[in-house]
Amino acid sequence: MLKSQRRIGYLLIAPALTVVVLLSIYPILYQFWLSLTDWYILRNPEPVFQGLKGYQRFFQDPMVWSSLGRTVIWTVGTVIIEFAVGLPLALLLNRRSRLNAVLSGLILLPWVTPSIVVAYAWRWLLDGQYGTVHYLLHAVGLVGERSLLGNPSVALYVVTVISAWKGIPFMAVALLAALKAIPFDLYEAAAVDGASAWRRFLHVTLPLLRNTAVVISLLLGILAFYSFDLVWIITDKGGPLNATTLIGVYLFRSFFERKDFSYAAVIGMMMLLILIVTSAVYLRALRRAD
Repeated sequence: MLKSQRRIGYLLIAPALTVVVLLSIYPILYQFWLSLTDWYILRNPEPVFQGLKGYQRFFQDPMVWSSLGRTVIWTVGTVIIEFAVGLPLALLLNRRSRLNAVLSGLILLPWVTPSIVVAYAWRWLLDGQYGTVHYLLHAVGLVGERSLLGNPSVALYVVTVISAWKGIPFMAVALLAALKAIPFDLYEAAAVDGASAWRRFLHVTLPLLRNTAVVISLLLGILAFYSFDLVWIITDKGGPLNATTLIGVYLFRSFFERKDFSYAAVIGMMMLLILIVTSAVYLRALRRAD
């Protein structure tokens, strides 16, 4: 009886598994095979097997390491800002108010707005000649005539803040949902024991938000690590002087501009490997802390 139930269960999930294989696993396998070939379309019209030479080139490419360094700053900075702003925003929205129900929906606008629209909007706002934000910053003496996006020393940090601005609503709403799930009895019991509001936050709210914060931070970190569209549009393909060239931007250039399909596949496989290892270490460290 149990075996027949398992068979029925496997049959029911077979269509979904087939879709997953076709849309996820097969492209990864094809990308791995492509990474073992030499398919620079201006030299080889068809893929030619070359083994691990592409990976050797990856580790010897200085552009890879500089772009990875920028990507780490971009990813970590994005997640930290999202959590640092999203948590207070969630606590504010958790207060009982008729207005908060409306605000909870409105703050999602940056998240649901397409990245292309966000990128062009911020590019215009920070434009050195016509940008409103640039004009205000220049009026108070924070910037000069040149746009922040044209300064190689600060451009990466500017686009990191923009990336976090887009992701803050998702973080806030997710944390708000977790706050709503915390039983009010716990706060009452802590108050009876003499705990102040700050201690209730430290010993009740934060521990019960931890799992949600970990999952959402990991999800937003993955999205930031793989993203390139915001940087590509705002900084005009990773400028100035490659100051904002992330690893995703470098992959995009290799594939679409240089037509070096095999090397782009190598970069993609290494990005996947880095993400898997980093996520595993991150989750393992948190389990040990628990």
